[in-house]
Amino acid sequence: MTTPIPSIPVQLAGQPTIGGLVVPWTTGRTPDGRYRFGAVDLDRHNQAMTDRLCQTCGVPLEDRIVLAMRDSDLRTLTSHEPGMHPVCAAYAATACPMLAGRMHHYRVTSLAGQLADLGVSSHGDPADARAGATAEPWQLVWASGYRVYTHPRTNLLAAMVLPEQILRVRRIGDSTPHEGHRPGAADSTGGETHP
Repeated sequence: MTTPIPSIPVQLAGQPTIGGLVVPWTTGRTPDGRYRFGAVDLDRHNQAMTDRLCQTCGVPLEDRIVLAMRDSDLRTLTSHEPGMHPVCAAYAATACPMLAGRMHHYRVTSLAGQLADLGVSSHGDPADARAGATAEPWQLVWASGYRVYTHPRTNLLAAMVLPEQILRVRRIGDSTPHEGHRPGAADSTGGETHP
């Protein structure tokens, strides 16, 4: 069965697309200029975190920020993903196969390894801990703000949300836990995960 391609919201109409899907602003590129879904441009990721830009469209965020968080991220109130506008988050929740729950496992061959063959460094899974691992379910977390800090395990920028900043939490994607994943259990890396 083919998954329908979601309609692109007006806010994202000017963004580049591949196969009818919007390329998020933080997506990495290969040396020849091709976008690589799943790869993260570290400079844009850091800029989105520190300048509070939407990871999907690159435009400044307003007072309602939506963060995509795995179960383990929600337990620690930490997002390794930059925030999004509500419209961009709604689009990402249907367009991204991982967020939408259509991918129950990460790629068996690590993205970092694939990109290294192309001469590109990947910052999406710095320890290559998720290759072939079961994917955790995702939530969209509406927040009134966040604090940027350097995560001690990954040494990458992350967003910490205080409990009083959380406005709403909504599970997205497949509503049932993925095979091998128990709600409240840590992921295969023994702690929180990184995109």
